[in-house]
Amino acid sequence: MNRVTLRWGFLYLVMLLLVSGIGLVAQRERAQLADYRARFTQIERERAELLRDYQARLSNRAVARWAESQGMVPMSEGRWAE
Repeated sequence: MNRVTLRWGFLYLVMLLLVSGIGLVAQRERAQLADYRARFTQIERERAELLRDYQARLSNRAVARWAESQGMVPMSEGRWAE
């Protein structure tokens, strides 16, 4: 074998190892991205649930019911009670 063939063979081997390494890194990052996407959808679901719960607890009617249970008299009834 001559030197040119050895050089090109060595260069081919180095490039093959480099491409294989890049492929392995890309596969690992793709798996991490899938995990991140799954976690993101879970967090979005939890956020929507918490927002619904927040709105249910702090809506005008919910606050009015709580205030009346704590003894508040609505203004329309309180004014005439004097």
